[in-house]
Amino acid sequence: MDIQLDALLKFPHVTVESCAQQDNEVYLKLRFLNEEARCLRCEKLSSELHQNRPILIRDLSIFGQVTYLKIPRRQFYCHDCQGYFTESLTFMDAGRQYTRRYEEHLYQQVQLSSIEQVSRVERLSFDRIEGIFKHQYALKKTGWSGVKRLGIDEISKRKGHQNFATVIGNLEAGKLIEVIDSHQQEDIIETLEQQPLEVREQVEEVSVDMWGGFPKVTEKVFPNAVIVIDRFHVMKAVNTELNKIRRQASIFDRGSKFLLLKNGKDLTPEEIERLELLLQKSKRLAKAYEWKEEFRVIYEQSLTVEEGKHQIKEWLDKAQTVYSEAITTIRNHLDGISNYFRNRTTSGAMEGINNRIKLIKRQAYGFVNFNNFRERLLACFSN
Repeated sequence: MDIQLDALLKFPHVTVESCAQQDNEVYLKLRFLNEEARCLRCEKLSSELHQNRPILIRDLSIFGQVTYLKIPRRQFYCHDCQGYFTESLTFMDAGRQYTRRYEEHLYQQVQLSSIEQVSRVERLSFDRIEGIFKHQYALKKTGWSGVKRLGIDEISKRKGHQNFATVIGNLEAGKLIEVIDSHQQEDIIETLEQQPLEVREQVEEVSVDMWGGFPKVTEKVFPNAVIVIDRFHVMKAVNTELNKIRRQASIFDRGSKFLLLKNGKDLTPEEIERLELLLQKSKRLAKAYEWKEEFRVIYEQSLTVEEGKHQIKEWLDKAQTVYSEAITTIRNHLDGISNYFRNRTTSGAMEGINNRIKLIKRQAYGFVNFNNFRERLLACFSN
């Protein structure tokens, strides 16, 4: 018994009987301190040892050296069941060649880099690392359990290519829960309908942008969900047209776009002074900026759905003297936009999810196989 190695190992009822080193590899021979085991069928304790067959499994490296554990795999006879059973171990899963903590370590390392890199560092084959990754992912994934508020968005699978995937996020947890290899409405519906109806019925709100397909997907797949048009995308439509009016007024002063699009309440005294000089150059632009700020303020108020809808309608009637495209867009999605005032739900969490997805793609140097891409993304959000 080596007390120091026992403390380092941290396995219950296990002691290190001997330690050997060979070619930068460490071999620890273990012995169990308990003389009985619990039957896997009837859960009764048995001390009648039938056979003891040692196996070699890999554990976390010690001081940079590959570490193997020689473990006695004991088989007992249960008098109650009148059958044999192999002892269950807390530190490894049945049929595995690695300790649980080592597999969890590899799983985390793959998320931070790539299977290829982990394979080289750990001196294991690509297939072995991939198999461990998939095994751990299957154990850890939580999926759609308890999801009430969803966000649906799109991402580009390859930078610079019009090749989109659809991502589904749990807005309350800030986690990715599905990635679909399509941006087509029919494909999205087909994939989401694979979830049980009782799971889809528990979804209360779905936050989307104003692409026509997402609201239709929501209506088809989530029968009890309210569609909420994300306020960021609504303000983006107003800001886009405001910037277009700036260009039409031939105002290209340095920083003019920034001053116009920045929230008025966040402007510094110096910026306010510069903005006032800027707006003096165009009455239409000045009016457009005024309406933009008034629309933003509607979102800042604590309103009911009906109150919010009424104020937006009043704004639409006034602002149509200056805005045209944004007015049409907002009118077409008025109900979904007004639903924001139910719980002030936004797709802000989806922005964080999308930023993390971009980081994962850079770390992995791209993905050729979509299933690997999907599994990697979902795994990174499963912790």
